[in-house]
Amino acid sequence: MTCDYVAAARRHIRDAHLLQHAGRLANAGQLFGICVECALKSLLVQGGAPVDETGSLLLPYRVHMPKLETLFTQLTTLPDGRAASILQSRLPDLTALATWTIDHRYWRESAIPLSGSLQAWERAALEMDALLDEAAGGGVF
Repeated sequence: MTCDYVAAARRHIRDAHLLQHAGRLANAGQLFGICVECALKSLLVQGGAPVDETGSLLLPYRVHMPKLETLFTQLTTLPDGRAASILQSRLPDLTALATWTIDHRYWRESAIPLSGSLQAWERAALEMDALLDEAAGGGVF
């Protein structure tokens, strides 16, 4: 399998911090959000969501925020209902990404709401990173 959501989440948060420290805040913010998305998708895979031969999620799981957040809050479609319940109870507050969109990648830098949002996006990424650690240690599923 070529798709590895955990490795992708870890790569994106590392690169986001490098960009943040280099003053490249718009791209850092984009990667914080992508880190959260990848982490969420990795948890879906661990919970039994269907994937293709590359390990990439299939529909209805192949979406971006805010649809991905909605999917988690209404999660009833994982094969293992117990896993869905445990996962929902462990998720950090995803409202920190309310001002983030995958579409920022197309926006002028001055239009991206970095002031006040970048820290929230970073916090969400750090919380998801910690949840990945917990999941790897067996504490989620």
